[in-house]
Amino acid sequence: MRPISRRRALQLGGLGLLSAVAGGAGLTWQSAAGFDPAAGRALTEPDVLRSSGGSLRVTLRAARGATRVAGWQATTLSYNGGLPGPTLHLQPGDRLQVRLVNDLDAPTNLHVHGLHVSPLDNGDNVFVVVQPGESFDYDYRLPPDHPPGVYWYHPHHHGLVADQVFGGLYGAIVVGDPEPVAVTRERVLVISDLTLDRSGQVSSPSAMARMAGREGELLLVNGQSRPALTAKPGERERWRIVNACSARYVRLRLDGQQLQLLGVDSGRYAEPGDVEEIVLATGNRADLLVTATGGSSVLQALPYDRGGMGGMMGGRSSSSGGAATTLATLDVDGAAVAALPPIYPRSPHRVTCAA
Repeated sequence: MRPISRRRALQLGGLGLLSAVAGGAGLTWQSAAGFDPAAGRALTEPDVLRSSGGSLRVTLRAARGATRVAGWQATTLSYNGGLPGPTLHLQPGDRLQVRLVNDLDAPTNLHVHGLHVSPLDNGDNVFVVVQPGESFDYDYRLPPDHPPGVYWYHPHHHGLVADQVFGGLYGAIVVGDPEPVAVTRERVLVISDLTLDRSGQVSSPSAMARMAGREGELLLVNGQSRPALTAKPGERERWRIVNACSARYVRLRLDGQQLQLLGVDSGRYAEPGDVEEIVLATGNRADLLVTATGGSSVLQALPYDRGGMGGMMGGRSSSSGGAATTLATLDVDGAAVAALPPIYPRSPHRVTCAA
């Protein structure tokens, strides 16, 4: 990167802009609009840690440090340096052992959101407190009939949940199917939001945002801004979507493509149902089939009134600020592929769909 000349520095100062160089990448922070994201890059997914032989043992290190946000380097919270943290892929009956290392400057803990596991002792116990500089060993045992689906993990320390989730502490959990689902590919899409200040740090919320629920200026998919996905006509993809926003509801729409909902949160429907939109409140997850049709489509987050504190505090709140937001793009091109077999026959594993 070329050094900034004195003339250019004065021009930037006159425009009210601040430029900062970080590592070899280079960041531009705008005082008026906040972070200037690098949009449209190919979708990337979190690292996947898979169980083997009925068990998965991992270390999750919660820390503040440099992470990639919308194509640039910023300073956020993260698990193992990633935004999101690694995806934990399990099977019914597995044992999951997690060593949580707290490198933060505040207490934290871990919640495996939605998993059908014990809340006692070193299971999914939200009363555990892991102090800065300490670690804790969690031990979860999934029942053999655990429903398939997409789940997630995040801190659940009382009074610090919103700050730590908004700051970047979250990741997906996938519990696999008793029988395979015929798809061309699977994707994990973790939706989150974030606001960064002029120095690339996570912004502190206002008093009103603390009361009403904060919604970040950046709406991200796997830590990216408007990532690009590609497919061929006829391909059938499985999108496991997590709403990891601390307060925002996401109303998803992908016009021009065939969408079928396998389930919401845990379990699956008896049959996949055709849908045009999906509304996910904070912490909700969707198991979605996308059958690709030629052309370009936009995955949008449409406005959604998530309620508010009534007239006392200025009325109701609208996620996405009253306007549609582009989450990602899907370009479908090339030779059409052969049709895949039916999704699955009826099975008792697929009759429930609960939070």
